[in-house]
Amino acid sequence: MIFSITFCQQAGKGKLKNQDALFNGYSVFQYQLKKAETIELNAEKIILGVADGVSSSPKSYYASRFMMEQLAQCQQLSSAWLRQTQQALSQTLSSRYLGSSTTFVACELTQDGKCKIINVGDSRAYKITAEGEWQQLSVDHTILNEMQEQGLADKQTVYSGLYNGLSDCLVADENEIAFRIAVAETELVQGEAILLCSDGLSHYLHSDLLKKIWQQFSTNRERLTICRKMVKKYRYYDDFSAIICQF
Repeated sequence: MIFSITFCQQAGKGKLKNQDALFNGYSVFQYQLKKAETIELNAEKIILGVADGVSSSPKSYYASRFMMEQLAQCQQLSSAWLRQTQQALSQTLSSRYLGSSTTFVACELTQDGKCKIINVGDSRAYKITAEGEWQQLSVDHTILNEMQEQGLADKQTVYSGLYNGLSDCLVADENEIAFRIAVAETELVQGEAILLCSDGLSHYLHSDLLKKIWQQFSTNRERLTICRKMVKKYRYYDDFSAIICQF
């Protein structure tokens, strides 16, 4: 089957390095600016991913790059693979950059439409139906969500932005092995798509706006271009990475 994959990147405001990295099923990218591009891959299955280096950690762009380079060699996406890869991350970076951290989201999509999503942190995966509906498949590992799960916070109350901090991510530290992994499975039919992105997209453009963009523009390349440019209008925008796989 031929998979159509569209992707783009841009570094955050004033940054010389992009702390995000992405794997588009063929190559790893970590560009200051990568305008939207579409490639086609003929394969029985593909694996795609986005990693968002945690800015408060040392040299986080190394952590995100490492995870995507490892994903490029992955044969089967699983929680076991991710835990083993986090240990490899620790062995590779902890001696120089102890604590270097990144979020992670990836999908494995086969030619019959079966799709597996794995994530740690707040980089997201969405399923976009043929009717234009957006379904978040990933789980945001944030302090607020953890508090809500424990009954310590409710969804109706507005809380300080501090609570949107990460509760889980991948860390270059051999002692940090208790991170949570979210796994989801779905099936795609003709006309549906999977979108993976860092919070440089999801934090700035809410789902209603994204739906309007998808309705207004007919190609994924146009859609990602508009999203990237809209994010750039914010005074302090973050690193941005996004991949769409059209089924």
